[in-house]
Amino acid sequence: MHVSRNPTSPPPDNLLGVLRTLWRWRKPILLTTAAGAILSIVVSLLLPVYYTGYTSFVALSPEQISIESTFGNTGQRVQFYGTGDDIDRLLSVAESNEVIDFLVDSFNLYSVYEIDSTTAKGPVRVAEELLSHYDIERNPRDVIELTIEDKDPLRAADMARAARRRVDEINLALIRSTHRRNAAGLLREVEDGQRRLDELNERLSQIRQESGVYNTETQSEVLATTSSSVDQRIALTEARLEEFRSRGTRDSIVKLSVDLSGLRRSREAIDQQLERLNASIGRIDNMQEERLRTNDELTQSRTRLKQYETILVGERSTMEVIEEATVPLVKSFPIRWLIVVGVTMVTFILAVVGALLIDSGRRYDWGRITR
Repeated sequence: MHVSRNPTSPPPDNLLGVLRTLWRWRKPILLTTAAGAILSIVVSLLLPVYYTGYTSFVALSPEQISIESTFGNTGQRVQFYGTGDDIDRLLSVAESNEVIDFLVDSFNLYSVYEIDSTTAKGPVRVAEELLSHYDIERNPRDVIELTIEDKDPLRAADMARAARRRVDEINLALIRSTHRRNAAGLLREVEDGQRRLDELNERLSQIRQESGVYNTETQSEVLATTSSSVDQRIALTEARLEEFRSRGTRDSIVKLSVDLSGLRRSREAIDQQLERLNASIGRIDNMQEERLRTNDELTQSRTRLKQYETILVGERSTMEVIEEATVPLVKSFPIRWLIVVGVTMVTFILAVVGALLIDSGRRYDWGRITR
């Protein structure tokens, strides 16, 4: 059966006991809480003031500094912003010892943090101190946020800006190292191609000098035309010679005989040239084709090498700045009111718990229990 409780009935005994105990201990609780509040005020006032230098940026795709995107060697769409791998690479670079050492040296942080640089643990201590004020993370929108806290607001902004630029330089050097390896390979190809072309030119020149053939197409046409003309003249001269022999004209016979002899020697010379041409035309044509192919390959390699040399110099960046680091006007730490309120609340709770424990402990005969 359900029994309804009278709303005007007194609270349970255990709750009344707690309230009675707190009322008896109200003064110690209030004094302890006040002492904690006063102590937190004093401590918060003694804490050094820090300002936060803040900058944010997004990673750019390495394709932005490739020869394909720079010179339009591909018809495909080039990705503008970096992927997760590119963002992770920037984060890894930002957390590397190279960036930390750069900041320590550039801003003389041994003196700023009052750490002795001559001790064995000096580099470790200054790095730990810097890392306690240095943070870089990726937000849900893939924007990288870099923050550095320092007592000097101007130095905080300068350090954040310098750290971002150093991260960009190191990341750019990593990407360009791949381009340099490719350029070195192309340079070797250019040197080998030039050496092969020089050898082909030398061999081709030697064959031409030995054979007397310099242009196979032109000389073939000229020799063919000359050979046909000489054959016609020989046939005509022989016919005229026979005509004059039948007439018995001695002077004309002698002259035509001399002309015919000269034409026949010309025919022999042309035949010798044709033999040399036929013997060397295959080698010359093959070497000329190889020379053209080698020259085309060499031209392409030189063009690509020049493109690599172009992207390896000049102003390049692997990130796009969203928010530049500016001198902070408001301190970021300590938040004194939050410290005072937090410590006061914790002190009050501990004082209440302590009072309840002490009062509860008085109800027992500890001497009898421990016997």
